[in-house]
Amino acid sequence: ANALKQQAKSHDVFRSLCINVAQVAHRTEMNWKMRVLGYKKEKIRPLNDARAIDAGANFLGEAFIFSVAVSLIFAEQIRSRSQARRQRDAVDDRLDELELSSAQYRQELDRLETERRLLRTEVDDLASETVTLSAILMQVLGRDLDKRIVEQGRQPLKIDQGTVDRFLDGKAVDITNSKK
Repeated sequence: ANALKQQAKSHDVFRSLCINVAQVAHRTEMNWKMRVLGYKKEKIRPLNDARAIDAGANFLGEAFIFSVAVSLIFAEQIRSRSQARRQRDAVDDRLDELELSSAQYRQELDRLETERRLLRTEVDDLASETVTLSAILMQVLGRDLDKRIVEQGRQPLKIDQGTVDRFLDGKAVDITNSKK
């Protein structure tokens, strides 16, 4: 404000600007005071040039400071909004990525579940075939073994079905006590 006062005293154009601004501000202030306080309207005397230059320079200085403050507030508001928008966009992008990966994981899980069912079916089929082949093998080996035992002049062992079932289930089997 002091620098503005010095400029107003040395530059004619700036001095006239300060005087005009101060006179308008003075008239406006006095009119408002009269209305608010309830006085009747009177003619307002203008400020002398020295007071008008000081008041105008003060007004312009304060207006400049006010405009800088308002500009900073607007700039901060814009920065804050853009930062919030960037954060919101980042969260939205991350959410989209998570939804996409979740859908991919669900598809992969469904595929693995289908594959597991198919493999389970194959294992069951192979187990069934193994039981059938084991029974056939036991019959073939049993006949061949019985033939050899008879050829040697001995009596073949008779193994009951329960012993065979226990053997096929993978349990220990004792055939020494079986019926002859």
